[in-house]
Amino acid sequence: MKRLAVIAAAVLAATALSIAPASAHAALQSSNPAENAVLDAAPDEVTLTFNQNVQQNFATVTVVGSDQSQWAASEPVVDGSTVTVDLDGLGAAGGYTIGYRVVSADGHPITGSIPFQLTQASPAATTPPATNLDFTNRAEPQATQDTEDSSGFPIWIIAVVVVAVGASGVLFALRKRTH
Repeated sequence: MKRLAVIAAAVLAATALSIAPASAHAALQSSNPAENAVLDAAPDEVTLTFNQNVQQNFATVTVVGSDQSQWAASEPVVDGSTVTVDLDGLGAAGGYTIGYRVVSADGHPITGSIPFQLTQASPAATTPPATNLDFTNRAEPQATQDTEDSSGFPIWIIAVVVVAVGASGVLFALRKRTH
């Protein structure tokens, strides 16, 4: 019986420590242009698709050329899990980076960047558009995507409870056997 109780406690502890969170944060599923895409012509817009809905209020999308010029021509539009920003062409051929910061439905910020290449200068725009986008009080996108996968509730609390219950079961089994 003692051996069975110890095995049961070990199985409970291993299970508790291996449980993945049930509700992970939003993550980028796809983008248009895609990461590292090589384009012959400038796209009309940038579209980011996430695996969950994101909040409209805190979406920020930038499109920056290798000369640090900003090319987003509108505020981001959020439709559920899709974020779109219009472009007014792009500039010279070269590297561009889409930077984004959105807030998932559970309140966690998700940031990232998507590089792509333009092989031919855009005939529509040779200088960045004169936009007056207000990104006040919004964080600048970071170079990598936030990959935190917790559900907001610390998993270690569940593990401690399971271990405590398992240890109590072992102690109860040992106590019952000695009486």
